Amino acid sequence: MTPKTFEESLTRLEEILQQLDDSQTNLETALLRYEEGIHLLKYCHKILETAQRKIEILRNGNNDDSLNIELVDEKEFKTNLNTIPKK
Repeated sequence: MTPKTFEESLTRLEEILQQLDDSQTNLETALLRYEEGIHLLKYCHKILETAQRKIEILRNGNNDDSLNIELVDEKEFKTNLNTIPKK
């Protein structure tokens, strides 16, 4: 299950790292946590890429010093997030 927010994903990634650092974690659990961590990293990366695209769109101005603003559709944003493979 993918967390609802970027911040929740980061919190979960920190928890996973702590579990992987714990010498008491067995191999099977460690592999499951590693897989979950990879999924969360992809999710976070996709969110950051989308945010970066929005910032670039807002920053890029025309030669006449006016802004060339192209807003990213919220539906498109959510569709892009849904293309991340689920485990």
